Order: sequence, then structure tokens, then C-alpha cells
Amino acid sequence: MIRILKFLGVAFFVLSFSSYIYAKGIFIQPGARAAGYGQAFTAVADDLTAIFWNPAGLAYQKKTQVMTSVFYINYDATSDGTMFNKFQTNALLPFAAFSTAVDKDKKTIVAAGIYVSGGGGGKLEQTLPTPPYPSGTIAKIEGQYSFLVCNFSVAREIYENLSVAVGVDLVNMNERRTITNLGSLDTDYTRSGYGFQGNLGLIYKPFRKLSTGAIFRSGSSIRLTDIAGMDKHYRYPMTIEGGIAYDLFDNFRFTAAIAHTEYSWTSAKYVDTTVVKFGTEYMPTEKLSLLFGFYNDPDIYNTAVLYNGQTANVADVNMYSDF
Repeated sequence: MIRILKFLGVAFFVLSFSSYIYAKGIFIQPGARAAGYGQAFTAVADDLTAIFWNPAGLAYQKKTQVMTSVFYINYDATSDGTMFNKFQTNALLPFAAFSTAVDKDKKTIVAAGIYVSGGGGGKLEQTLPTPPYPSGTIAKIEGQYSFLVCNFSVAREIYENLSVAVGVDLVNMNERRTITNLGSLDTDYTRSGYGFQGNLGLIYKPFRKLSTGAIFRSGSSIRLTDIAGMDKHYRYPMTIEGGIAYDLFDNFRFTAAIAHTEYSWTSAKYVDTTVVKFGTEYMPTEKLSLLFGFYNDPDIYNTAVLYNGQTANVADVNMYSDF
């Protein structure tokens, strides 16, 4: 029984953490172009995903425009345990936005958009040992998390080489959990909560080939009611990010960014992280771009609360081994 409870504990951890990693801020973010840059997009922000990466980039997008995109992810996380050793997850992360100039000289741009900044759904399924459970008993743990963001941004071109922007996000957090055939642990609930986040962005171009950018996201407090009817406060994390983009040649650009995310004020389970990002873009023709990007994958979980002092990284789907 102790062995069963141990692996059951691991199963709960895998399910909860695997869902939350999508909210971390560096695994899936809006825009395939930004992903191609290794998410070092803060000083570029030249499409409508600027409402996330840096709203100041909207000031240089003078035409009325609409953009939609979607990410689909599907993967298995595994452990080498004898029970609940395979976690299946998938998520559909859409993005849609609109922008237009509101003044005659087209120096003030407004934009609105909606996107899923993180989330995931998945399940664990295991035939339980006999005894103590009846023959053929299958335990199931299913969960879904999502963070839906509705954004409104205003950007202003102050000078030809300087733009600033402000934005506000309405963040909707949804959670669903279903547990069956585990006795007193069985549950089925859905809960939802809302919070507001403020964004400040800046882009400065000291000379033609160099662009610098910075973005501050305030984070948000979101209140959810747990299954016992008690209110709990969750935090959408605060982020400070800065970056550069330099055109080495007319058809070759190099980008870099550093993002610091405050997780220690989010939950005792998380630690603050700093992510370093690099990206390049090569355009062999006017209609073709080749992008390459890289970013580091820091440990985001407080190892003191993990089994055997394990680290927990976003991109390592086998991080549950040796539990």
C-alpha cells in the first residue's frame, strides 16, 4: 500500500506540474516568428504578437491588420516508476489580434487581441494491483489548465527612433480535475478566476541597424475557490525582459534577450528564473526567411519539495525518472 501511495503522489505531481509548465512563460508563446527567433523577439516585435512580446512594436505597424495563428502540442512525459509512469498531454493554443491607427499621422496605434498564454490537458491511467483493489480496476486522473488572455494596447511613436506603449490584460485561469476509482480521492470539479495585468513597452533605435526593446509585465492575482469552498490566490507571474536586434547585413539579423520572471512571489513551489535567448534571421530572398533560435531551460521548481531533490525543467519530458 505504501508503494501505491508513493506512486500515486508522483502521479498527482506529474499531472499538476505538467499542466502548470505551460504557464511558465517560455515554453509556448504567441507567434511562430517569435519562436523562430528563440523567443528573442522583444526588440523586433514587428507583427501583431507584439501585444505580448512588446506593444511598443505596434507603433511601427501603420497599416490596419488582422492576425491569427494556433499552436498544437501533444507529447508524453514519462517516469521509470512501475505505476502511473506515462503522462499524456495535449493543448491547442490560439492567437488572434487586430490593430489600426487612430490619428491622421498614424503615430498612435491601438490593438486588441486574445490568446492562450499557457495551459494543457492530460491524463494518467493505470490498472491497479490486485489486491488490494478488485481485479481489473482502472484508476484515472485527468486535468486541464488554461490561461486565456484578453489584451488591449496603445502604442505611440514619439520620434522616428523611439516608441512607447501601455497595455492591459484580462487573465482568465481555468482548472478542471477528475479522479476516478481511487476511493476517497475521487473528485470532479471545475473552477475559474480572473485577474488584471499591466504591460509597459519601449523600443529605441539608436541607429539604423540597431534596435533595443524592453517590456515589463506586472503579473496578476487570480482568486480561485478550491473543492473545500476556500478561496486561494494564484499569481500570474511578473516578468521583466530586455533585448537587442542588430542587422549585421541587409539580409541577416542577430537578436538577443534576457527575461527575468518572478516566481517566488507566485508560489513557494517555484523559484525565480532568468532565461537567456538568442536568435538569427537570414533572408536569401524577399519572400523567404530562415530563422534559428536558442534559449536556456532553467529549473523552475523548488527542489526542496520534490522527490529525491529532482530538478524540474520545462523541456525535459523525462524529468520524472528516478522518483
